[in-house]
Amino acid sequence: MVKIVVDTNVCIGCGLCVHDCPMHVYELKDGRSRVANPDDCMMCLSCHEICPANAIEHQDIYLSRRLYIDLEVCSMLRRFV
Repeated sequence: MVKIVVDTNVCIGCGLCVHDCPMHVYELKDGRSRVANPDDCMMCLSCHEICPANAIEHQDIYLSRRLYIDLEVCSMLRRFV
């Protein structure tokens, strides 16, 4: 499991991460995003990429890991598309 941190001082409450996350990890509460289901995160980092405020951090995830995940996800998607 990865630790996900949302900086509530930076989050603008746009909800893009909530709508973009395929695993429904985030929810909006009191006008800010918060991690609701961290165990469901598949570490695709789409939330990190779409966040205009750069308020989301996945601790201990590095670019090389991200590339691996992207390739793995693409490989899985090819089976269905």
